[in-house]
Amino acid sequence: MFNGWVALVSTMDTVDKILVPVDGSEYMQKEVEVACQFSRLLNAEVTILHVVAMPITSEPTGMPEVTKQLEDAGNKIIAEAQRMAVGCGIQPKTEIDFSVGNPGMRIIKKAEGMGAGMIIIGAKGKNRLREILMGSVANAVVNNAPCLVLVVRL
Repeated sequence: MFNGWVALVSTMDTVDKILVPVDGSEYMQKEVEVACQFSRLLNAEVTILHVVAMPITSEPTGMPEVTKQLEDAGNKIIAEAQRMAVGCGIQPKTEIDFSVGNPGMRIIKKAEGMGAGMIIIGAKGKNRLREILMGSVANAVVNNAPCLVLVVRL
């Protein structure tokens, strides 16, 4: 067991970029607080990401209005998360991205692209049947991430 902890600590030493995907849920404040703590501990840069899940539709006529509303809501979420991080003494980078389908795959692509050493993500703790039927962003990230993943629960 001790060797496992040594490996974890050794891996943590290489974390210089932390990705924090946020969705505006009640978990967001805790995610940001944990990210701030790890940022200070590891002297790591923090990027806060909000992925706008675009609706799948065969009727594109209403899409520009829906897209604008989703983007506006996403910008508010990012601004709030950034305010929280600044309140903790961290100056994060921020980014908004768009996805059709599970946002988890966009989070993974972003982590790969930026060379993130850690992803800090919230989980709602849905029951297993609901998770299987509906999918889970956190589950997709945990099972496919190219780096360490820390799951935050309230």
